[in-house]
This record gives sequence, structure tokens and C-alpha cells, in this order.
Amino acid sequence: MKSRAELEEILAAQRANRRTPSPAPTLRRRGMDLLGALAVIIILVASGAAMFFAVQWTAPKMETTATTSPSASPSASASTSTPPTLMATPVAMRVCTDIPDGRLHVRFAAGDGSEVRGYLTEGETVLLASETETLQGEVWEHITSPVAGWVNARYLCKSE
Repeated sequence: MKSRAELEEILAAQRANRRTPSPAPTLRRRGMDLLGALAVIIILVASGAAMFFAVQWTAPKMETTATTSPSASPSASASTSTPPTLMATPVAMRVCTDIPDGRLHVRFAAGDGSEVRGYLTEGETVLLASETETLQGEVWEHITSPVAGWVNARYLCKSE
């Protein structure tokens, strides 16, 4: 049997061992901190890339015009200018499906086989672009607002 002094010495050694952290949890904690920091960096880069592409896809495209450089010959002193582009006045039409609570499909391209981009409700006003297409005897109108896309012209009527 051990003496009281020996038992107290063993107990003190065990307490000292409990207070001293082992190196493995410290390294594990550092690794988790590094993984967390790496995850934050990846998320920030991915969201920045997403914002960049969202702006690129939704920003209106600027038309480029060809410019002529000045000629070295003195006879070409007349300047060339491009005439201003006139925008056509948008035509407003109304959705007329003649179905109560009817919805009109707005498609990515003209034709029933094209994917649906959005929906318009009965009586909603749309703005037409200047483009039309005729497919299989059906006239398709290109609209710019409220959803840009193509709709079948038979479901549009004059706005009042």
C-alpha cells in the first residue's frame, strides 16, 4: 500500500498533466482557422466573379462605330461624320388572351418550341421592338418591356 505522501504526489502529477494542453489540439485548431480563412477567401472571389459577370451580361452593349484616321494627303480635308441614329417610338400593346386570369408566355426566341422566359398577365401593357417573325403562319412580336422576349402577336391588341 502506498503512503499518503505518494498518493498526493501522484494526484498532483495528474492535475499538472490535465492543465498542460497537448500540441495536437493546438495544431488542429490552427488548421481549422486556416480552412475557415481559405473558405472566406474562396467565397469572396466567387461572389466577385459572379458580380462581374452579372454586370457584363446585364449592361447595355455600346455600339462601336468605325472612325477614319486622318489621311496624309492634303486633298482629303473633308471630314466624315456618321448621321445620328434615330430611335423608333416604341409601340405599346396590351395582352389580350381572352382567358380570365390568363397568362401569356414570353419566349427567348420566336416559336412555340422556344424556352419560356417569363409570363404576362391579361391586360398588361407591353412595348414592342421593331422586329417581327413569321413562323408556320404565326406572327411573333419582339417585346422589350416588362420582360424582353418574343410573344405570339394574336394575343396582343391595341392599348387604349
